[in-house]
Order: sequence, then C-alpha cells, then structure tokens
Amino acid sequence: MNTATERTLIELNNRFYREHADTFSATRQAPWPGWERLMDLAAERIGAQSAPVILDLACGNLRFERFCLERLGGAAAVFHAVDASAELAALAPSIPDAHCWQVDLLDELQAGRDPLPGLAPAHFTVCFGFLHHVPGARLRGELLDLMARMTVPGGFIALSLWRFMDDPRLAAKAATADALAEASGLPHAELDPGDHYLGWQDDPRPLRFCHHFDDEEIDAYAQHLARAGAVEIARYDADGRSGTLNRYLVFRKG
Repeated sequence: MNTATERTLIELNNRFYREHADTFSATRQAPWPGWERLMDLAAERIGAQSAPVILDLACGNLRFERFCLERLGGAAAVFHAVDASAELAALAPSIPDAHCWQVDLLDELQAGRDPLPGLAPAHFTVCFGFLHHVPGARLRGELLDLMARMTVPGGFIALSLWRFMDDPRLAAKAATADALAEASGLPHAELDPGDHYLGWQDDPRPLRFCHHFDDEEIDAYAQHLARAGAVEIARYDADGRSGTLNRYLVFRKG
C-alpha cells in the first residue's frame, strides 16, 4: 500500500470519529470480556509495582482505564492514555492519575517521527480496537515496534486483532460498504488482502476503513514482536456474540 492510500484511509477514519464520537462512545461503555483474562495474566506483575504505569494506545473514551481501576481494587496506577480524537476525549470521565495525550499515532509514524517523545516506558502497554484501523503492513509493524519500545523489560504488551469477516453479519455489512466505497471513489484496487470498509451500526454510509486479520498474519505479527524482544505468553479469542470476534496476543518484554 502506498503512502497516499494510507493517508486517505487515515483521514477517512479520523473523520468518522469526529462526526460519530457520541454514538460510538455510547456503545463503548462496558469492558470487553477478553480483558478479564488479560488482567489475570498480568495481575501479579502489575501488583508488584507500587504505582504501575499503564500505556493505552488509542484509548478512546478511557473505558480500559475505568476497567483497570475497578479490577485493581483502587490500587494506585498511573495511566498514559493516547488518542487522536479530541471528541472521544471530551466524552471520557475524569480519572485520577490519567494523563491524556492527543496524538495522531499514525500521522506521526507515517512522517517518521516519534509519536511519544520524552515519555518513559510503561509496565503495561496495550492497544485495543485500533490495529484494524491501521492501513498497510508497514504502519502496523511500526505501531508494534512502538509498543515494544514503550514497554520496560519484564513488562507486558497486549493487543487485540479484530476478525470481523468471520462473522456472517459483519461480513455482509462489509460487502455492502465495500461496494459503496468503490462507487464513491475511495481506494479499492489499492487495498491489501483483508482490507475492507464498514459503515456504522445499520447505516452503511459513514464509512470506516477496517482490516481483517487472518491466522497467517497474526503469526507474522507475533514473530515481529518476538524480534523486538517480546515473548508471547498467551493467545486467545474473546468478545462479541460468538466469543471469538477478537484475537488477543499477550507478550512479556524480555
């Protein structure tokens, strides 16, 4: 995928979140079931810190931060929450010790800049519900490299990968949105395998770019993080009506 197509798709998704932040946030209040298992895996390490630092890339309305506070039982934690959307940030509750950074990670990575200059590595770095919005394997690899760099030795890295084309209802919506996107002149022939468009709720017109992750690609990303010094400790499916809509990968930084 060339950089011009990357830029078009990034701007498409940024526009979606500017225009639909309120309805999107309203559907993103409850924690994902997959987070419970994740915290079981990481709880001992996080609990060993007097004030664990948690870095959340593409944090949205801070629902992972709210989940962590409840799961940690009020234990002290410092959050660094990063997102490009000022609109979603405005809908987020106030959380003690949460430092919110409005940064367009993809814009910075595409320009070859460090998105988080001066920020120290965290004990726990996560990225949920975002990698499917990252256009192209190159940018996805750079985001994984950022996660590895921003995690202390012995810390945890966790990410979710959306597998929406395995769901017949979402696959049908993607087919409708793909046709609408092609008719409206959005990139089509330039897309990579697994790339699609989706509408929002029951309306196919507010288009978003989304990437479906197959098993081979997920294996490649696990190997990518292994080369960056991260050891895979868990891989599991969770979330959605089927309980298999997201594939989680969890690593310990060496």
